[in-house]
Amino acid sequence: MKCLHLSDLHLGRRLREADLEEDQNYLLNEIFNIAVEKRVDAVLIAGDVYDRSVPTVGAVRMFDEFLTRLSQASIPVYVISGNHDSAERLGFADRLLDEKGVHLACVFDGQLVRYPCRDDFGPLTIWAMPFLKPASVRRFYPEESIESYTDAVAVVLKKANPDFSQRNVLIAHQFVTAVGWDTQRCESETLSLGTLDNVDASVFDGFDYVALGHVHSAQRVGRDTIRYCGAPFKYSVDEARGEKGVLLVELGEKGQVDVEKIPLHFLRDVRRVKGTLEQILSGAQPSEDYLHVVLTDETPLIDAAARVRAVYPNLVKLEFSARHGQTDVSDRAQEMLHKTPLELFGDFYRQVHGSDLSDEETAVMKQVFEEVRE
Repeated sequence: MKCLHLSDLHLGRRLREADLEEDQNYLLNEIFNIAVEKRVDAVLIAGDVYDRSVPTVGAVRMFDEFLTRLSQASIPVYVISGNHDSAERLGFADRLLDEKGVHLACVFDGQLVRYPCRDDFGPLTIWAMPFLKPASVRRFYPEESIESYTDAVAVVLKKANPDFSQRNVLIAHQFVTAVGWDTQRCESETLSLGTLDNVDASVFDGFDYVALGHVHSAQRVGRDTIRYCGAPFKYSVDEARGEKGVLLVELGEKGQVDVEKIPLHFLRDVRRVKGTLEQILSGAQPSEDYLHVVLTDETPLIDAAARVRAVYPNLVKLEFSARHGQTDVSDRAQEMLHKTPLELFGDFYRQVHGSDLSDEETAVMKQVFEEVRE
């Protein structure tokens, strides 16, 4: 059985001021062509289909067309919801779409959705687990001790009771980590992916392949068959150096899994260039790529952004490596990344009132943040 593993489409997302609808349409068309060319038996979409819970009209239209083309090509597609999606909206008309080979497992009702399949090597089950939080699992299993994300996922998998003597594929959207394994994250993910919401990879022991979404860099976690395919596009300037693609997963007999990364090509790439303004513009060929430009000029420049845009109209970020005596805003941003929400609120309170939070106020706000996080 051949599966095409993709995730984190983030349809409707912008790259700073740039509208990416045309770029995303281009990528979806390329992914569809790969699915047809490779004659896949299933497309697995591991969450974060949309960039926000209320997606744009253009985003919904793109995904509708993508699913329709897959259905017309008789390629089954299995979709779960991610933390960016509204599970109820994404799962609309799921029972009707099941008949067309479009399987939406978006709203967690206490049980994993299972899809029995069969190929030349016998039965194979695809399990679909939408994004889970401990609170959503405790609601269905109050008798279980669920203190962490790992506990929550472990309980759900235990209740599903897969038959591991046969082949099982799991689609999940969680921050999965493994002991002794460094999960690669870009800077833009450090705020949303912490250390308290991680799921230990050991809970997936027994599954022949785990198709993950949530992290934008393609990588394996702990073993070759637990994989993030990564986002199909460079959704932040700090992803500029990354190579994007989708994963072709071929399952043979029990214990035999081959994974191939298929690179994707962009209508417009996201690139980072560094040098003096003269170096960057000298001999430059006009390009519509999305550019992050770092200028190393020692003296202040007038209208630097306008001059760069004359050659690179899709300039998304311009910064100076030399500070010219000014406070570097990026330094402050980096400092904020390493502060907790309570510390950030304390800074805000101090700026407004000119004094620190009292011990009592700190305790109240700590409880508020814990309730919000939960």
